[in-house]
Amino acid sequence: MDYFEFIIPALFVLGVGAFIFVAIYFSIKNKILRELKKVRRKNIQSVRENEYVKIVGKAKYAGEPLIAPLSKRKCVYYDVKVKEKRGKHWRNIINDVQFQDFFIQTGTDSAIIHLNTRRGFEKRVHLVADHAFSSGFLNTVDEEVERYLGQYGKNSKGAFGFNRTMRYTERIIEVDEEIAVMGIGKWSTIDTPIDGYSDSRILTLSGNSKQRLLITDEPKALERVKRKL
Repeated sequence: MDYFEFIIPALFVLGVGAFIFVAIYFSIKNKILRELKKVRRKNIQSVRENEYVKIVGKAKYAGEPLIAPLSKRKCVYYDVKVKEKRGKHWRNIINDVQFQDFFIQTGTDSAIIHLNTRRGFEKRVHLVADHAFSSGFLNTVDEEVERYLGQYGKNSKGAFGFNRTMRYTERIIEVDEEIAVMGIGKWSTIDTPIDGYSDSRILTLSGNSKQRLLITDEPKALERVKRKL
């Protein structure tokens, strides 16, 4: 019996399995979840200066909210991806990420999340894809979506007016949505109220290259961590 006939396929299967495991384990989603599971959530008023903490609360906008392009929901962060099928493969043709600084509110207390001042490697964001649809044969998008595609020089029609095969996915931090945020807490004093928030002392959550600002609406991240006995 030639054992190589079995060894080579077995090694191939193991290699593929190992690749999939590594890809899942080191995904942004699982990196965030592992960090959030290490600590219990804290109340905003109990956060110490420069403490790396987890806060779970509702997202609130400052100034005017963003409007998600596909679902038209009010939000403070959106991530829209549009893919087109070409042959056997899907090609990403639009990658639209927009965000603004916002508040996270727990009870009557609020903290500022400074997303705009954070460099890419200082933050990690994972959001659930909660709005998705497709277009293609006998499946036409509406005028709002067509206008959105036009902003990027794209359209849903191909040669001879046939619909292109496309997928649309939207992830957002919706206004009043419950989210989990982990960051370095810093207290500051403000002289004038910020959009109705009148507290003279306010907490800001930020991150750096070692202690990143983590943000997610993943349901598992919102669960309370049990106290270790």
